Amino acid sequence: MKRLIAAAVLTGVLLTLYLTSYFYITDTCEKTKELLTECSNAYENGEDAGEKAETLNKYWSNKEPLLCVFASHNKIDEIEEAIYCLTIYSKTDEKEIFYEYHGTVKILIHQLLEDTKPGVHSIL
Repeated sequence: MKRLIAAAVLTGVLLTLYLTSYFYITDTCEKTKELLTECSNAYENGEDAGEKAETLNKYWSNKEPLLCVFASHNKIDEIEEAIYCLTIYSKTDEKEIFYEYHGTVKILIHQLLEDTKPGVHSIL
């Protein structure tokens, strides 16, 4: 009976941790997508995209430490690097490079979300 109680408690803890990580990653990625869209729209309209990119960079930097607990460090670092480059090119007239990093961040965020969803791929 003690083993069943211990197993149930551990299962509950694991489920709680998984759900917490899932919702944290999902919320962070959705907010990142919104900030990325704002940055892109500002760049297209000739507004101050650098300020929007800095906001995105600061937001990601604040969320990164806890994200590293839940997700692969390599993926988080790739996203951080792409956001940093986006921040740099948002202040220039290099449209192709800006949109390249914009697309890269978008794809990496999508991959992070897909890897977080429960499935055979994420379990194994």
